[in-house]
Amino acid sequence: MSGNVPFAAPRVLAWEVTRRCPLRCRHCRAAATSTASAEELSTAECLRVIDSLDGTMVIWTGGEPMLRQDILELVAHATSRGLRSVMAPCGMLVTEERLAALRSAGVMACSFSLDGPDAASHDAFRGVKGAYGNVVEAMAVAKRIGMPFQVNTTVSTLNIGRLDAIYDRALELGATKLDLFFLVPVGRGREIASYALSEEQTRTVLDWCFRKAVEGPLAIKETCCPSAPAYWARCGSPGPRPSGCLGGRGFAFLSHVGDLQTCGFIDVPCGNIRDFDLDFKALIAAASNPLGTTGTCRQACMR
Repeated sequence: MSGNVPFAAPRVLAWEVTRRCPLRCRHCRAAATSTASAEELSTAECLRVIDSLDGTMVIWTGGEPMLRQDILELVAHATSRGLRSVMAPCGMLVTEERLAALRSAGVMACSFSLDGPDAASHDAFRGVKGAYGNVVEAMAVAKRIGMPFQVNTTVSTLNIGRLDAIYDRALELGATKLDLFFLVPVGRGREIASYALSEEQTRTVLDWCFRKAVEGPLAIKETCCPSAPAYWARCGSPGPRPSGCLGGRGFAFLSHVGDLQTCGFIDVPCGNIRDFDLDFKALIAAASNPLGTTGTCRQACMR
């Protein structure tokens, strides 16, 4: 990205509304805990942020977004403002009643994480016994009430040899898409940096993705793999072009305390929304200006 290219106004906002979570995932970029931060944006502040959004799709994430007592109010307010909502719950708190209420409030789809095709592998990665059973039941609930969902899988050397089994399990459970997140060693993920894929392993996984995307029936997406588009072009794959890194390309991340980042894995704040009277457009304008005091989004995207 050169200095003459304007910073893209985000079409998608991943909003980390809390860092509380009942899981202890080995890769967690947020190093989520069971307690809420005293600096977490309040309900009133969140409502004002929503009022400043325009035409944005909001990914309600965390931590575990369902731990916020006001999550239905926030989603419903976003819907009333014409915003689209999707959510990334961990599965531990999903019940038919709660998920149906979120759908009624405006959540159009969910993502559920599956890092292994069985309880032993998934629970070991998620750090809590029973996590696999909970997320499988959450997917069953989503299927029963007609809530579309995708499966997210963090790819590492721990599961690179079980992608076919994960794919088959996701298909069996009713997912519409499999999104592979390539391990980024930040947060607690620093402790398992040695499990990140090598260049050769990354190409092997991408070859698998490109092939499965053509074969179907599940849609495949690659996330946090900046080399994917160039490799796809060299391979001449007939499948869809991967997006690579989304940071600064129509995507933004807002933390639980109001920090704007190009994505959750680039821990470089581009300003805090509280300093801009909770006005997201004003924050974005300042963050995208390389001459401004908060113009670090552009710098982060060029790293």
